[in-house]
Amino acid sequence: MSDLNDRRPAEGSEPEEKDSYELAYEQQLKRFSEPDSEEFTQAVPVRNISGRNYDEHPNRSRRSGERSGERSKKKKGRGKKDMKRSQTAHIDRSEPLRFGASHGGEAAKKKHSVLGRVLLILFILILLAVLFVNIMIIRYLSKVTYRETGKRSFTTASLHSDNVQNILLIGSDAREEGERGRTDSIILLSIDSKKDRTTMTSFMRDCYVTLPEYDLDGDGACYGEGDRCKLNAAYVYGGAELLMDTIEYNFDVAVDRYIYIDFYSFIDIVDSVGGIELDITDEEAIGMKAPMYEQNKYLGNPQGTDYLSCGGNGIMVNGNQALGYARLRYVGNADFMRTERQRTVINSLLKKAGTLSIFGKDKFASAVASNIETNLSKWELYKLIIRSPWILKYETKELRIPGDDEFGFGTAADKSSVLMINFTSCIETLNREIYE
Repeated sequence: MSDLNDRRPAEGSEPEEKDSYELAYEQQLKRFSEPDSEEFTQAVPVRNISGRNYDEHPNRSRRSGERSGERSKKKKGRGKKDMKRSQTAHIDRSEPLRFGASHGGEAAKKKHSVLGRVLLILFILILLAVLFVNIMIIRYLSKVTYRETGKRSFTTASLHSDNVQNILLIGSDAREEGERGRTDSIILLSIDSKKDRTTMTSFMRDCYVTLPEYDLDGDGACYGEGDRCKLNAAYVYGGAELLMDTIEYNFDVAVDRYIYIDFYSFIDIVDSVGGIELDITDEEAIGMKAPMYEQNKYLGNPQGTDYLSCGGNGIMVNGNQALGYARLRYVGNADFMRTERQRTVINSLLKKAGTLSIFGKDKFASAVASNIETNLSKWELYKLIIRSPWILKYETKELRIPGDDEFGFGTAADKSSVLMINFTSCIETLNREIYE
C-alpha cells in the first residue's frame, strides 16, 4: 500500500510524465472500449454466422459477448418503455381504416385520370363511327327513287301484325325505262322482329285472280268473270298499287310497301358484288341461252355473250347469267321451279354481300340504292338499313303460293293456261307460316 501511495502525485504537484508502457496500455484500452471506431472495424472484420473465426483476436469472443449483453439490456429497457407507451396511447376506433401511404392516393388519382382519358377517347371514336355510318346511310338514301303511294282500293286484309313488316319485292321484265312490264318475280318479304325470322313467299305469276275495283272487261261492273286475269298482269294495268290491292283482296294478307326492280337494275346489283355462285345443271345451262339471247339484244351484247357450255356446282356467274338463270322457265317444273330459282338467287346475293369488305359492302349498297324504286319513306328505309345487320342473321323461311295441293290447272277467258287457286287453303298457309 505504501508503494502505491508513494506513486500518487501529491496534491498541488505536477503529474509525473507517463512512460511509454503506460501510454501504450491506455491507447490499447481506449481502442477496445470503442468498438465502432474505424480502427476497430478494420482490425476486426465482420464475418457471417457460418464463417465465424475469432482466432485473430483472442479477446473478441469475450468482449463481443459483453457488448451483446449490454445491447440486449438496452433493448429490454427500450421494450419496456415502448410497452408502457403503447399501453398509455389512445386508439380511436371510430376512425375509418386507411390503407396505403399518402403517395398511394396520388397513384390512384393518376390511374383514374388515365382511365378517364381512355374512356373519353373511346367515346369520341364511337361518336365518329356513328357519325360516319349515318353519313353513309344518308348518301345511300339520296340515291333511291321514291314514289308516293297512289290510290289504294283494298287495304282491309285480316292477316297483319305490328311485329311483322311486309314488303313486296317486284321484279319486272320491262325492257325500256318507264315501261310497265309484266312482273316475272313477285316475292313477299315478311320480317318478324319478335321471332327474329324472315319469310320469302313467292306468288306464282299465273295465279288466276280478281282485280279489285277494276273494270277489266269494260262492262261497267267490277268483280265479274271478265275482271279476272293472271297475277303478273296486275302491275301492267295499275302499277304497284293495283298489284298490292290484288294480293290483299285475293290472299287476305296486308301489303303496304314495295320495292321495284327491273332487268338492268338486277344485273348491276349482281355485278356490284363480283357475281354469285350457283349450282347449275347441264340442262339449265342450255336452257339459259333462250332468255340470255333476249337480254343480250337489249344490253347490246354480241349474241352468244355469257353462254354456259355446261353446268356444275358452285359456278360463278355474273349479272347477265344470274338473270338468265332466274328467268329460266322451260326446264324442270316450269314456273314452279322458276320461283325457287329466284329465291336461290336472292339468298346467294345476300350471302355474298355479307362476306364483302367494308368497301365491297359500300359498292353493293350504292348499287342497290341506285337501282330501286320504292314507296318506303326515307325514315322507314333508314330504320330498315340500321336493322339490316341483325335481319340478315334471322332465321330464313321460303314459301310458295299456291302450295302443291292448293291449285288446279284451268283456262282463262283469253284461252291462256292459268292456275285455279284454292284461296282458303292459301290464306291458312300464309297465316300459319308467317304469323303463327
